[in-house]
Amino acid sequence: MTLFDAESDGSTKVPPGQQIDLFVESLVAAPLRDDRATMEFPFFALQKRPLLMPILYQDGNVSIRISPGERGIATIWDKDVLIYLSSLINAKIERGEEVCRTVRIAAYDMLRVTRRHTGKNGYQEIYDALFRLRSTTITTDIQSGGERETRGFGWIDSFRILTKENKAGNRVMQGLEITLNDWTFRALVKDRRVLAINPAYFDLTGGLERRLYEIARKHVGKQNEWRVSLLLLAKKCGTMQRNLRRFKFDLKELAELDRLPDYQMFLVNDHSSPITKAMEAGGMKVVKGAKRTPNEAVIVVFKPRMSVLLAP
Repeated sequence: MTLFDAESDGSTKVPPGQQIDLFVESLVAAPLRDDRATMEFPFFALQKRPLLMPILYQDGNVSIRISPGERGIATIWDKDVLIYLSSLINAKIERGEEVCRTVRIAAYDMLRVTRRHTGKNGYQEIYDALFRLRSTTITTDIQSGGERETRGFGWIDSFRILTKENKAGNRVMQGLEITLNDWTFRALVKDRRVLAINPAYFDLTGGLERRLYEIARKHVGKQNEWRVSLLLLAKKCGTMQRNLRRFKFDLKELAELDRLPDYQMFLVNDHSSPITKAMEAGGMKVVKGAKRTPNEAVIVVFKPRMSVLLAP
């Protein structure tokens, strides 16, 4: 069902008494920020079709379960809303201003910053994203704000949409009031657990591409490269064990396309792995890029591009 009929250019006025505070200047002047925990773990669905099965992640002392709402698990495109809100809150903190979990924004500005269409489909996408962010349930024991506890929450506690009819009589989304969950808010305010991200992230059309970028951004840091096994990377992306063959194929394809902002990705063979040693001991030669290289012997390498290495 389409809820919004027309394109907004940001100029429609909100009725008196319903004014939404606009943060346009502060966001335009500030870099985008993303939360480290959501970059580290597979919290979001990587496909646009509804994911109605839970995502489960277990690593050491960290356990995560993401349960779907009636329209599925929130997607990595829905996460754009959280990135936008995190960026606004972080900008206010850096200016020494008070912050709270409830943020009031202009819908048009969020569409523009996240590089989405500002026609009616763009506004409908915002509504759908807010619905999934509200209805997806995360159960985790990740530390936040210096506290470790098991808790369940949705990405946002509530949302409110203000609309107005324009001169043509069409219903236009004007302002949004969104309340973040306490877990995310504590991570932003107490832990200051954020990283700057490249705005070109929003140009990535594939869910896996977006996930790979945020993993690289989280782990490479100032290193010349960061290496991770195919199996661990698949786990961080939320890929099921039975889908590893397809996952490796997709990685090879994305490595050839080479579209990740700031980073390049390569697949190489781990000659120190027990699997590779056993193959070589049996007279089998394992070469870089071999199609039949076992998954256990594949290493994925992320390297910063030269512009990142030269950046101050």
